[in-house]
Amino acid sequence: MKKVYLIWFIIIWNIILVGSYIWNFNLIKSGNTKVVLNKSRAFFEQILITRAWNAEHGGVYVSSATTISNPYLKDSLKDIVTNNDLKLTKINPAYMTRQIAEVNNLYNDLHFHITSLKPIRPDNKADDWETKTLRMFENGATENLELIDGDTTSQYRYMAPLITEKSCLQCHSIQGYKYGDIRGGISISFPAKIYTEAVNNQIFSIRVIHLIVYILGIIGLLVFNRMANKYLLTIEDRNKELLKINATKDKFFSIIGHDLKSPFNAILGYSEILVEQCNEKDYDSIEEYAKAINLSSERAVSLLGNLLDWSQTQTGRMKFTPENFDFAIVTNEVIELLNDTAHQKSIVIENKIKKNNLVYADEEMINTVLRNLIANAIKFSYPEGKITLSAEKINNELIVEIADNGVGISEKRIGKLFDISQNQSTSGTQKEKGTGLGLILCKEFIEKNNGRIWVESKVGIGSSFYFSIPLANNNI
Repeated sequence: MKKVYLIWFIIIWNIILVGSYIWNFNLIKSGNTKVVLNKSRAFFEQILITRAWNAEHGGVYVSSATTISNPYLKDSLKDIVTNNDLKLTKINPAYMTRQIAEVNNLYNDLHFHITSLKPIRPDNKADDWETKTLRMFENGATENLELIDGDTTSQYRYMAPLITEKSCLQCHSIQGYKYGDIRGGISISFPAKIYTEAVNNQIFSIRVIHLIVYILGIIGLLVFNRMANKYLLTIEDRNKELLKINATKDKFFSIIGHDLKSPFNAILGYSEILVEQCNEKDYDSIEEYAKAINLSSERAVSLLGNLLDWSQTQTGRMKFTPENFDFAIVTNEVIELLNDTAHQKSIVIENKIKKNNLVYADEEMINTVLRNLIANAIKFSYPEGKITLSAEKINNELIVEIADNGVGISEKRIGKLFDISQNQSTSGTQKEKGTGLGLILCKEFIEKNNGRIWVESKVGIGSSFYFSIPLANNNI
């Protein structure tokens, strides 16, 4: 994958993990809240049932010996004496709730009590939190649960309203309450530690799980990215290969359809004229036409040679047989072959390459490289120009330079010289035609022999083509 895609995948993965963590975090929090709320509601309902039982029975009497008479209860039958002189006092719902709360508070962490904004019993006066909650009830709230953080401990506080029933009016009507009014509430509180610890443990667990999933996901993305890149590189290589094959095919048909056809048309045309001249016994122009036929034939033979060599390299049929040989000898042979062509443009070929420069390469391939590079130098040199061949041993390689003082090559075109998909043939200084195939062939042959090929050139000054081949002593 491209780097930008990998970054987007990582960003998306982070968003998914963060979203999952937030969702699970809220789920744990809401789950804990439901547990605490259900516990509080259940306890509150139990208190209401107890109070309802008391109210249905009009209060209950207990021994005055164990229970102090309720000073806040306005009832003429609050205290009675039985026939056997047993003293009893009435326990109304509020008094019973307070006594149950006092006993409960001795043995349990959960505490509760009755509270009101207008309490009959002063000790039932609402504190700040209870006052706020009772105001909420007046505005329509049905219950309130909050986690209160203290200096040393935290606790949950729950409160639900007490609704004025008909049985309550006996005591509370004097306060102005009517049936259905909220006259107070039952406030419940208990330590939050056991619940907060459970929540923290669950949150820690999901953090660890999400961290592991995140690391595994990143590793998975990197592995996938590596595999995808490898796959994409394979596809890119194949695409490049296909483009090269298509370019090769186009070049091949271009050469056959135009470049190879052109010299043969010239040969046919000049030969027809030559026949006519002979028939008319006009021998004055025979030499001119014969030279033209000869030049066209040489061009066709050279082109066919390059075309044959190139097609063999493309199909893998060309044999590669490297051996030790003296580079100077091969150079002299090629120069001798091309001297006539150079003389036609009054071009001097100066060979500075000394004998006993032993190299290890395929001699036929190197011969083809030299022939193409020197022929190109002649083609793009002006009449009376000069071509210089030199060589230097550097780091177990022979670096060969073929320099001319011809037209030169622009920097923009230099980058396209060895690319078959972009290279276009240009005419020489005397309108000599070419195919652009020679340099492509040179590159393939030099690289086949573990060498390099490059060019330095300035427009109007000339060009220097360089290539390297291994020295013989590397392979002895």
